[in-house]
Amino acid sequence: MARVRREVHVRGAVQGVGFRPWALQRARRLDLGGHARNAPGGVVIAVEGRDADVARFVATLRSEAPRGARIESIEIEERAPRGEAAFAIAPSEPGAPATLPRLPLDAPVCDACLAELFDPASRRYRYAFTHCASCGPRAAVLSSLPWDRERSALAAFPACAACRAEYEDPDDRRHHAESIACPACGPRLAAFTADGGALDGDPIERAAALLRDAGVVALKSSGGYHLAADATRESAVALLRARKQRPTRPLALLVPDLATARQLAVLTPADEALLAGPAHAIVVAPRRDAGCARLALAESVAPGIRDLGLLLPYAPLHHLLLRGERAADARFVALVLTSANASGEPTLHDDATARAALRGIADLVVAHDRAVLRPNDDSVFRSSAHGPIPMRLSRAAAPLVLALPGGLQAREPIWAIGGDWKCAPALACGGEILLGEHVGDLGHVATHDAAQQRLRDLAQFAGVAPALAAHDLHPDSAGAALAAALAPRTFAVQHHHAHAVACLVEHGRSEPALALALDGIGYGSDGAAWGGELLRVDFAGFERLAHLERVPLAGGDAAAREPWRMAAMWLARAFPDGAPRLAWHARRDAGRLAALEAIAARGVASPPTSSCGRLFDAVASLLDLVDANGHEAEAAMALEACAGDAEPAPLDAAGAASDASGVIAIAPLVRALVLAHARGVARDALAAAFHHGLADRLAHAVIRVARERALGVVVLTGGCFQNRLLLELVHARLAAAGLAPLLHERLPPNDGALAVGQLAIAATHAS
Repeated sequence: MARVRREVHVRGAVQGVGFRPWALQRARRLDLGGHARNAPGGVVIAVEGRDADVARFVATLRSEAPRGARIESIEIEERAPRGEAAFAIAPSEPGAPATLPRLPLDAPVCDACLAELFDPASRRYRYAFTHCASCGPRAAVLSSLPWDRERSALAAFPACAACRAEYEDPDDRRHHAESIACPACGPRLAAFTADGGALDGDPIERAAALLRDAGVVALKSSGGYHLAADATRESAVALLRARKQRPTRPLALLVPDLATARQLAVLTPADEALLAGPAHAIVVAPRRDAGCARLALAESVAPGIRDLGLLLPYAPLHHLLLRGERAADARFVALVLTSANASGEPTLHDDATARAALRGIADLVVAHDRAVLRPNDDSVFRSSAHGPIPMRLSRAAAPLVLALPGGLQAREPIWAIGGDWKCAPALACGGEILLGEHVGDLGHVATHDAAQQRLRDLAQFAGVAPALAAHDLHPDSAGAALAAALAPRTFAVQHHHAHAVACLVEHGRSEPALALALDGIGYGSDGAAWGGELLRVDFAGFERLAHLERVPLAGGDAAAREPWRMAAMWLARAFPDGAPRLAWHARRDAGRLAALEAIAARGVASPPTSSCGRLFDAVASLLDLVDANGHEAEAAMALEACAGDAEPAPLDAAGAASDASGVIAIAPLVRALVLAHARGVARDALAAAFHHGLADRLAHAVIRVARERALGVVVLTGGCFQNRLLLELVHARLAAAGLAPLLHERLPPNDGALAVGQLAIAATHAS
């Protein structure tokens, strides 16, 4: 049979996943010659041999690719045979890719490496940096592409003779494993006191002993620092909260295995795929109270809410800490594992900065000498009936490449800042968008600097220098200032327009649609504080068709921190002739209430707002759940938790749901809730009634406008759609009316996706 030669261009996320060693093994089995090499944009494979064998090789590229590979396209070109009988891994081809780069993402430790970790006969026994060609840190240690050791933080650790032999052995699973290491040549763990003093002994055993004694340990993982405490010890969790000044924010739990996760929470198959799959993300799911009690989980892990955030160990360090000498020995049922950085600040990853920041917080610091070049945090998803809701994209989920739909092309490279909160910057080039990892809140100087570095980082990987930067419409936003500092030209995009277009982009759609955008606050095109909007959108622009009834945002930004302020404003709106004397009033200083109402009446620091997020805050306060937010969305989370599975109380909420002017009336609903609460109706039934009543009013407005405008697609976007109950209620009502709701599936509904919408809109206007 005649010999043939094919050059196969495999594009996508195929570097750093063991693709070249995998190709070599397949080629050897089929007696094929050629080579595989990393190249800009993917992997290039030259394969030569009998026609049928070459065809079999190409057929397996998609069906049997290694874990973690995400193939986007395969292009095959005919080449003249060269007579190559052997197959090898060739040196990488440097240079800028023709498309935006697919960065290799961090991968959880594989089963084979895990077996070595607990095998006393292995030379990597209990070695916390045990990885192979298909697992281990990638993006976090990467300095440039292609993915090679010399372009990573591993370059500081020359391989010993034993590791070099494994690296060069085609039959070894560490063949061309760029992160190869062992105790003789690789990174090392070390333990330090809170004051920075070095400690002898096994760092893992020291950490385990301190955790058993209800202490707080700081751990440096692949992407930065975490804080850990025994999740079954109330005193340990309380100590961490006090030192971290995080009194109520839910804390994520690191659990040993999927079986434990199933005991603690109700998980769907999709949830389990995220927990145990390549992402190994935090999954927020409904707790099983019986399981929490049986495993003695501390109540203060997630006070006041019905969900738990669960995470499976992805680094060897986690497994060693959770387990005893053997993989079957459980040392801890669950550990709190939370970011060591202050809320809203970037991931703590620099050792010197971390030592200073952790003093007075951690009793012990377990660190290592491998640099974190691109810090990341754990990715977070929330369970729902329609699939997991992305809440934060970072480790193993970002950077993420998306295609601009409808043939749209960015005629020049464009940066996008994203939102001031939950900033995740992005870059557009040609027909694609590269979304970076979550950075934090731009109000912090450190986050501002980290976001700027991340944007330059994305541009460096893509080999471009953008002269245009897109940002939020708010003229005084930190994002607008950052855009002006980065590029000579800037482009402002309305907040909710960006939310909606981001969802369209992730679904590959560009046609006009309706968008129901519900969130905290976004600067409106009229200068008001928007947050409960029904828009007609396309990439070129938007039209505001309806919005929630507006009330004063009493005290401006203070209203987001103190829900009682918005409760007072909604009481005034619901009872224009004066609210009845309530138990709620008895908990308030009459003088402070009067002062608040006076400044709102004069419009001092009280712009009108249609915010759905602030409406949730108000109702949570009126139902005596939360008066002051200890963390973002605490009141809204408490209101959803209170509703739970309760049957909604019947309410006499008279008044039209919406009118021809586009105002979605909320005051009648608030009035009915307040009066029912005063009569002693059960609070959970009222919380459920609010969710159902709001969903009814939103759906009524959407359905009316959809029929008027002959539009069937409705985007559901904005941070309020992280509320599982609201999302499912609105979705059910719209679907029952024959509409097609679009939900966020790959991107967060919150501000973490704003940069994607900003780029698509900016590219449309620049083309």
